[in-house]
Amino acid sequence: MALLLYATEFPRQLPDAAFYHGLDRLPDVLQPKILRFRRWEDAHAALLGKLLLQLALKANDFPHTLQQLCYTAEAKPYFPAGPNFNISHSGNRVVCALSTAGRVGIDIEAIKPLSFDDFQTQFTPNEWLAIRGAADPVAAFYRFWTAKESLIKADGRGLGIPLLELDVTEYRPIVLDGASWTFQPLSFFPGYAAHLTTGEPNPEISLKEFSPEAIAAGL
Repeated sequence: MALLLYATEFPRQLPDAAFYHGLDRLPDVLQPKILRFRRWEDAHAALLGKLLLQLALKANDFPHTLQQLCYTAEAKPYFPAGPNFNISHSGNRVVCALSTAGRVGIDIEAIKPLSFDDFQTQFTPNEWLAIRGAADPVAAFYRFWTAKESLIKADGRGLGIPLLELDVTEYRPIVLDGASWTFQPLSFFPGYAAHLTTGEPNPEISLKEFSPEAIAAGL
């Protein structure tokens, strides 16, 4: 099975009827968290991420449902004895990665103006030199950042792994506690930096895009 990416873009707010129809398709336990977001953009991203996962499970004949989601001590969601997945969103983009070949991590960030000097302590000296010396330092910052984030999301411990200990200046496997991780950039999303990390070298990646209206409707 290829590593599957399911993605959407929501350039505008969904009509209330479409939003609440999508919300009703989620388990009751997941709905309050989405409704607590103050910004509609955050609520849409959270809703569409869960609906993309639901769509991916159904499209690939997995019997799992969102009712079966469990959470690690670090709040990472997972299915016991099920496919591995990870969701990321930024700007008006949402992407869900699904894999049966081990843990997976994905991170996407909209490339926008940023004063990133305060982040220097999160990068190795080599990474910081590469960022500062790049033709577009902001874009380089986001490339390095999403690579690191996708890796720690695949590992599952999140910021329990100091980012300063991960050097991603070269695309080569990184070993953490005996596990070898391969990370690679994703070029599907113009205006965004994105990386995918898996335990499999050179996974075959398949991308499927859906409109937010279709996802909310369950089509």
